[in-house]
Amino acid sequence: MENGTVETIGQKIKRLRLEKGMTQGEVADGFVTISMISQLERDRNTASVELLQHLARRLQVPLHELVEDEVEQMEKACLQKLVKVYLETKQPTEAEPLLLKLRGRSDLSQAETIELTVEMGECLYQQGRYEEAMGELLPLAEELEAVNYDDAHVLALVRYTVGNVYYGLQSYTNALYNYRKAFDYTFRFGTFDVMAARISYNVGITLQLIGHAEESIYYLDKAYGVFQHHDDLYKLAATIFAQGITYRNIKDYKRAADHFSHAKGLFNALNLRQATFKVQRTIASTITAKENPALAVKQLEDCIPAFQEEKDFSSLIMIYAKLAEIHISQNNLDDALRALALGEATIKENDREMTQDAGVCFQIYAKCHLKSENFHSAITYALKSASLFDTIGLLTDQVCSLQIACDAYTALDDFKQAFLLERKSNLLLLQMSGKRESII
Repeated sequence: MENGTVETIGQKIKRLRLEKGMTQGEVADGFVTISMISQLERDRNTASVELLQHLARRLQVPLHELVEDEVEQMEKACLQKLVKVYLETKQPTEAEPLLLKLRGRSDLSQAETIELTVEMGECLYQQGRYEEAMGELLPLAEELEAVNYDDAHVLALVRYTVGNVYYGLQSYTNALYNYRKAFDYTFRFGTFDVMAARISYNVGITLQLIGHAEESIYYLDKAYGVFQHHDDLYKLAATIFAQGITYRNIKDYKRAADHFSHAKGLFNALNLRQATFKVQRTIASTITAKENPALAVKQLEDCIPAFQEEKDFSSLIMIYAKLAEIHISQNNLDDALRALALGEATIKENDREMTQDAGVCFQIYAKCHLKSENFHSAITYALKSASLFDTIGLLTDQVCSLQIACDAYTALDDFKQAFLLERKSNLLLLQMSGKRESII
């Protein structure tokens, strides 16, 4: 605006609409009446947060750009709703200043103070500021449980969010502990609702990671039972995909293939290209690879440009690792080493040395060296991956890596080291039940 005058939200809506050559009807798009848009543009009415979301989508501008001059005038309830929208749409940097503003108010109820603390924890978690998030959430969880706080939904949400932070830290044992505590609170809910389903889903996928595939079925089925009747198609597709991984891990490949196909169809319908390629990657590496290795290699290679474009380095590393695994099964060891070298370069270039995907890459490197009878290198990579899996709490993968090192020591006639590693593997096996393939 001229002379430094701040646009009202109505003036901004009208300006943006005219710049894009849109009619009031096109902006309304059936969400509200044309009359409402007209009143907004003339500043004769106010918009709800839901309507602001709709307008931002129709006018193709970020929500924060649409409301940036309105925040100071917004009522507390509207600000709280806007925070929720930012967190739900993964815009934590926009949510944080609003949270700080709200937490500085003197008219907050106890329930509002608790809610804002949880939201600040979620906001920090989404930004990868895990230690700060834990500083907000753990004291709150302990305080509420110490006084037997009576709102089970709040208690479940706090523990669920703590679990998410631990998951982000790759501390899967602690993540599972908190997800289970959250799940226990769902028994006090009136109905097993969407929040309960999200908690159940996270219990299921964490159980998969630590090697308890069969136990995860119950929790994923519980989540599926809710999501199939809910309008969140993404969460339904993710749950079906997770069910497929579980069936793959227990070697029920027919059901796994059916679930993967269903999930891929839903992700395609949602136009979620990256998620679709993740399903394709999993199908290729675990289903197609058993029947047609050459086709599986092609399908995996087809995924590489998409993950490079999205800078999804975790998926990219896993592609190289799984390509190598297929090449090893076909005795194409030179091709396997080339793929693994690309995986290792991606790990180093993107500072991913302490991640699950790095551990998988190093483990398959060890398998390749073992097969080519380069036993010392096999031991180096096997112990490196075992140490990494130990750090992040993936015991099944740790055992698999130790077994590779044990085989290499045996081939070198170093039976003492082989015995020590075998004993360590047996002790780890006592801590868990079942065995799974690595989740891709």
